[in-house]
Amino acid sequence: MKKQIRSVIAAIAAVVLLAVPAVAYASNQPTLNQTVNPGTLTADILQSDDVTPVASPAVAFPAKNVAFTCQTSAATLGDTSNKLNVTNLATNNGWTLTMAATGGATSKWTSGGNNYKFNDATGSGCTNGQMTVDPSGATLTLDCNSACSSASVTKGSSTAYVSGTTDTVTLATDSNGSAFEGYFTGIALSQKIPASQPAGSYALGMTITVTAQ
Repeated sequence: MKKQIRSVIAAIAAVVLLAVPAVAYASNQPTLNQTVNPGTLTADILQSDDVTPVASPAVAFPAKNVAFTCQTSAATLGDTSNKLNVTNLATNNGWTLTMAATGGATSKWTSGGNNYKFNDATGSGCTNGQMTVDPSGATLTLDCNSACSSASVTKGSSTAYVSGTTDTVTLATDSNGSAFEGYFTGIALSQKIPASQPAGSYALGMTITVTAQ
């Protein structure tokens, strides 16, 4: 009888032990989480400090006298005090840098009531005026503390504006979406001025844009 009682007690003890829940201990291996959001893709004209934007960037073509023949005036876009900067910290497949007239294809060089065109190929550009942009010889300087490369950047070729056909000129492209920061200087500009163009201080607004590919 005593032996049976001992067996019953042992069975009950085993059941009690099985019913006791396991103790959960806190983990000593935390997971650290950090989110890095993509930045932006921008184009700016910066001062020599590579930081401060130029408030009113301008390119001065050399003065010409009124003449009975077509004249060509040449200038340069981008210098040490007007750096054409591109910064890509966004997530993309690369970018394209372009320049077009702010007012579109109907824009003109204007001085008071006088004007001439920047995009008319008639008479090799001499009849009404035409501008050519040549970024092929421009200088590209990296500004990213050796953290980026210009290997995938291609400068544009010499291109003349033609109304309705070439309203936008490509200054440069980057086929790689990696982080990039650099600036262009020495982009050549050439404008045909029609014969007997009246004297005046002419101006033409242009817009430089960088877009993701």
